[in-house]
Amino acid sequence: MKNYFDKFPDSYVESSRRMIQTPSAFARSALYYVQETGYLKLKESHLAQRKNLDSYLVVLVLSGSGTLMYKGNSYSLQKGSCFFIDCMVPYYHQSSSSDPWELIWVHFNGSSSEKYYQYFSAKSAPAFHPQTFPELQDSLEHLLEVNTASDLSAEIFSSRLIVDILSLLLLDITERHTEKHPGHQKMSQIRQYLDEHYTEKFSLDALSEHFFISKYHLSREFRSLYGITLNHYVIARRITLAKKLLRFSDYTLEQIAENCGFYDSSYLNRQFKKSEGISASDFRKKWIN
Repeated sequence: MKNYFDKFPDSYVESSRRMIQTPSAFARSALYYVQETGYLKLKESHLAQRKNLDSYLVVLVLSGSGTLMYKGNSYSLQKGSCFFIDCMVPYYHQSSSSDPWELIWVHFNGSSSEKYYQYFSAKSAPAFHPQTFPELQDSLEHLLEVNTASDLSAEIFSSRLIVDILSLLLLDITERHTEKHPGHQKMSQIRQYLDEHYTEKFSLDALSEHFFISKYHLSREFRSLYGITLNHYVIARRITLAKKLLRFSDYTLEQIAENCGFYDSSYLNRQFKKSEGISASDFRKKWIN
C-alpha cells in the first residue's frame, strides 16, 4: 500500500515509513498510546502546518535542517535537534530547501501525557539538543518497528517505549536546568548537608548562617532548583525513615518520632497523615508482616 505524506508528490520523498494506529478502549483509558509514528527523508523543502490536534508530538532531526514555529517563536533545527510540543497549539515545521531533513517522530496521547508536557514546558523551550539523542533515536526506531502490528501486545510495548522517551526527555532537561542554575553547587552542598542531618532540629536561620547565605535567597534558590521547599524536603526524608522504622522495628511511636526528628508522636502522626493520608499507626498495621 502507498505511504501517504501530507499531500505532496512522491518525488519529494527519498525514503518514508508511517504507521497510524487506532488505540483500543483499554489503551485509551490506561496506557500511553501511539496515534502515529514514522520516518521521513526528504529531497525537497516541505511545510507541515496544524492546530487543534489532540496529540503530543516528539520529533528528532536525524539529518538536514529546518525550522519550527511554535507559540510565536521560531526555532532553528539541525541534525541532533529534538522538539516536543502540544499539538493543540498552532504550529508548523518546514525543512530547509538547501538541506532537506530526515526525521523520526511519534504522535501520542493517553495516561498522564499532559502532566509530562507541563513539566517539560515549564523547564525547557520546545526545541533543544538532547544529550540523550542516541537513546531517543533507538526508542523511536523500536517504536516504529513495534507498530507494524496492531494488537494489545504492541500497545503495551508502545506504552513502555513512550514512557522511556518521556523519561529521557525529562532527565535531559532536568540535568540541563540544574547545570545552568547559577547556585547549583551551593544548593547541592546544602542538600547533601540536609541528607546527613535531617533528623536533627531544623532551623532555616541556623542553616543560612552555616552556609553564609541569606535565608530568603536560600529558600528561593532551593525551591527553584529542586521544585520543593526546604521544610518539605526535610519532612519527606523524615517520613521515609519513619516508614522504615514502622515496618522493620519494634520501636514505639514516641521512639520513632524521636529518631526521625519529629520529637513527639502527635507531630509525627500529623505530618504522616498529611503526607500519606493515614496515621503512622494505621500504616504500621497495613504493612506489618
